[in-house]
Formats: sequence, structure tokens, C-alpha cells
Amino acid sequence: MKKSTYLFGLTFALFISVFFVACDFFDDHIKNPITTTCDKSAVEDATRFNQVSTNNYTITNVVLNGDCLEITVSASGCDPDNWTMNLVGAKSLAAVSPPHVGVKLELINNEACLAVFQKTVSFNLAAFQWVGQNQVQLNVDGWNTPILYQY
Repeated sequence: MKKSTYLFGLTFALFISVFFVACDFFDDHIKNPITTTCDKSAVEDATRFNQVSTNNYTITNVVLNGDCLEITVSASGCDPDNWTMNLVGAKSLAAVSPPHVGVKLELINNEACLAVFQKTVSFNLAAFQWVGQNQVQLNVDGWNTPILYQY
């Protein structure tokens, strides 16, 4: 009885050791999905893109940070916390490499104050990814430098 209990305990301990080592090995070799910390998601919608007005703000900075595009705008208003910002894009049908996406920032600001504020919002760019591609060029309306988004 003691021999079988000892053998069972040894087998069980060996199994647990192999299990944890294997789990640790697989954890180190599995590609973890990138977690995003963007404020909002961008939208790919050609019809809406054509309707977005960009004359109520000035873009002061654009930064690509992983899958997030951070856009800083300057506009008049009473409180930038009351502003709503959306990023809308339209994929180009031109056969260029890398593919191009036209991008417009929509600022919804219903305040009539003369003060000028800045606000930065980041947008997840997953909506602009093309199947079979690993990069796209973003042409942000109001920003002179194209952004190469690699994914």
C-alpha cells in the first residue's frame, strides 16, 4: 500500500511539474493580442466622409502610436469636454501601394464662446486595415504629412 501511494504521489508531482513547465513555455510563445488604449474607434464610411466639414478647427498635432492615431485640435468654444470628435475615413480605389485612406476629423462643437482650447483624442485605426496588406497611407485632411500606418 505504501509503495503504490508513494508511486502515485511521485507520478502526480511529475505530472504537475510537466504541466506547469509546458504552460509556461506556451505562454511565452503565444502571440498575445495587442490591447488598445485608444479613446474611440475610427469609422470607415465613404458617404459620411464626404459629409464631414473640417472648417471649425485647426489640427495642431498628429501622432501615430501603435494602432492609435492621436489628433490634437484647436478650436473656439466654452469647454472642450463638451466636444465630440469622430474620425471618419474613405478607402481610395486607386491601385497604389500602399493603399491610401482619406481621413477627416469631425468636431461637433455647439458652443459659441470666443475662448480657444485644444483637445487630443486617440482613435483605433482597425477600421482602415486592408485585407492582404500590412500597411496603409493615411491622408488626414488638414494635416500636410501623410501617416504610414503599419499593422
